[in-house]
Amino acid sequence: MPRYVVDASIVAKWILPGEPYEEKSIRLKNDSINGVADLHSPGIIRYEVGNLLWKAVKANRIADADAREALSLLGSMRIATYDLEWRDISESFSLASAVDLTVYDAAYIRLSKELRMPLITADDQLYEKGKPFTRTIHVRDF
Repeated sequence: MPRYVVDASIVAKWILPGEPYEEKSIRLKNDSINGVADLHSPGIIRYEVGNLLWKAVKANRIADADAREALSLLGSMRIATYDLEWRDISESFSLASAVDLTVYDAAYIRLSKELRMPLITADDQLYEKGKPFTRTIHVRDF
């Protein structure tokens, strides 16, 4: 079974309508639901998705009630999450500093490298900057 590290840009496309590459992201979600793919992520994905939905509510892209329901339903998704220890944050910080990324984004690269799983993202910058460190797949190519 294929195994992937996914970032918040992928999960956001499961919830917010009209996003680029929405269909491919939803296919990945359905593969996970159907037990065809195994998804993994650092635990910070919860905060990142929560923040994305908060911004979407403020911008009237999604109703508050729909955002809350989506967050609740995401808890039942088959995404294995990994708590980050200070050592993991330190490694992510070093990586972020080396390639000029946020520590959040570097955490996805670090986990992908550690688990030896490809990272799937819709974030162009993360895709490009992750390639020297781990196998990185842009969702458009999924």
